[in-house]
Amino acid sequence: MRSFALWYSLNNKDCAQNKEVKVHINLWGRGRGVNKEYCFDFGLLVEDITDIDNIYLYCPFLLDRNQIQDLGSTISHDNNLLNAIFNENLTTTVGDPRRLIVNSDIAELNFIIYSLEVNKQINLDCKTTAKIKRPGTILSIKFDDIVCKELKRHYFRIRINVPNKDIDLINNQVKGTSIFSSYFTNTENIDFRLNDFRSCSEELKEQFNKGQKFGITAIHYFIFRNANDVIIHHGKEMNSRMLEADLWDTYIDGLDYYIIAYHLKSKAEVEPNGNLRYVKNFSALTRFQYQEDTTAIIRKYMLGIIALGSIAGIIGNGLTALVEKLFK
Repeated sequence: MRSFALWYSLNNKDCAQNKEVKVHINLWGRGRGVNKEYCFDFGLLVEDITDIDNIYLYCPFLLDRNQIQDLGSTISHDNNLLNAIFNENLTTTVGDPRRLIVNSDIAELNFIIYSLEVNKQINLDCKTTAKIKRPGTILSIKFDDIVCKELKRHYFRIRINVPNKDIDLINNQVKGTSIFSSYFTNTENIDFRLNDFRSCSEELKEQFNKGQKFGITAIHYFIFRNANDVIIHHGKEMNSRMLEADLWDTYIDGLDYYIIAYHLKSKAEVEPNGNLRYVKNFSALTRFQYQEDTTAIIRKYMLGIIALGSIAGIIGNGLTALVEKLFK
């Protein structure tokens, strides 16, 4: 399965089960070639956390705890970054430890940014059975220590770092590699999905169906790319803008180039009877092309050829000596 999946569980079966959530996803990469890794940043604005026991996020790759980072504290300490992420003019008030109260012009839209303790409040359940063709991990956020007071809207944001080799939903096609070319063109295909169960395992589908389904009011999916990368995209309407380096340098590690943020979204629709038709799933296929220097690759090839030549020479000399001994 290539899709992420999101659901939750309750600690009280008698409570209201229709919890609403707004989902933010940032996808960006760092490094190049075999050393490249991707960062999936998930932000969840839950309208009411009352009686939630766990929030579950299925990731279509294996994870361990050191690949997960809380971003709540990162955005809490920078009001300019906070405004850039939410695209609003917000003010903040310091609350209890690990909580920052975010104030909007409309009091009902105030919320709390909660900073998670990864070692205590996040569990990982890796799925690697023989029946599952592609291994994955269920990440769960525990709510045991999250006390819900008067303000029930809570925002959680985490970063998941994944090596390129572990991701099936992103693949690369390389063209133009030769000893006569100093660059090659790489086409990167990103097939991002959320709650798309057409290709999921029966085990995961069963777990999802046993849990509670969020009423997803909006999904905002951002892809951060080097401004020199060329995008190829068909389908959903896309917006883009250049990021301000001085605002985002604390959020994006090693930011030393211009970045364009590409934005795709899906929102709940109001039905004729006034009810919301929630977002059930989300998918977006995007392609990017960029050039990479082949010098390092060619150097490795040449060293390999030299090494093979040396080994062949040693073997040849050994065989020559053996033949001479046999026919003396």
